[in-house]
Amino acid sequence: MKKIILGILLLFTSSVVANTLSEIRQSGSVRVGVFEAQPPFSKFEDGKFQGFEVTLAEALSKDIFGGKAGKVEFVPVKASERLKVLEENKVDMVLATFTITNERKQLVDFTTPYFAVNIGVLTRAGDRIKTVSDLHGKPIIAETGTTGEAYFRKEGFEIINCATANECYKMLKDGKGIGYATDNLIVLAYAVIDSDTEVNIKNLGVSDFLGIAVSKGNKDLLEFLNGELVKLSKNGFMKKTYDETIEPYYKGTAEKKYFLLDDLYSLF
Repeated sequence: MKKIILGILLLFTSSVVANTLSEIRQSGSVRVGVFEAQPPFSKFEDGKFQGFEVTLAEALSKDIFGGKAGKVEFVPVKASERLKVLEENKVDMVLATFTITNERKQLVDFTTPYFAVNIGVLTRAGDRIKTVSDLHGKPIIAETGTTGEAYFRKEGFEIINCATANECYKMLKDGKGIGYATDNLIVLAYAVIDSDTEVNIKNLGVSDFLGIAVSKGNKDLLEFLNGELVKLSKNGFMKKTYDETIEPYYKGTAEKKYFLLDDLYSLF
């Protein structure tokens, strides 16, 4: 009986900790968890956050407050902290290349997806890695709590963990692992800016989808965000923002038809 009562109390506590849509509007600020160094999705540079997910968060914030005074407060998070910051009410939503998984859906609520990705592996060009079989018996670098880590751990690989994309990249360059595994768009970005690296393994596993995460049970905020994603897709915001933030970064090597989900939103 004590365990049942404790479970009910914990459930009740978690349901009142999260800020509702109404409370966010009253506070005049919406807190969004983003990465500091995950271009072109988000990065902190010249005293401000910028990137695809930052621009998306700003558009969502504008509509949350409906033209009234309000602001978006960007909160830097690490991959391993994305669930925790929601559970502790340090942010109202997480927009940080957060892949939707069944395990995570037990702990937080996700919007409908706004992006499709697969797992890719960044390697040093001199290592001549062409297929997954070339990786066998060698350690893989991956951020803690990511789908890249989960995929290779399940396949029996030794995993060397890191906290951020830049840290993973530097570890690869220093020879601490044979490859850095994460969402394909992230590793493709490093191959564009560093010709000594490459991504020949681009589409491991089934397609995964990125969503915006909110605290479990925060229904009004979740429904609002879902409606906003439909609206932003239909008015061309996603394509425009992709062309302005992601397309230049990849220099034409990542076609938006494989990543954007406008066809999905056209059904609504």
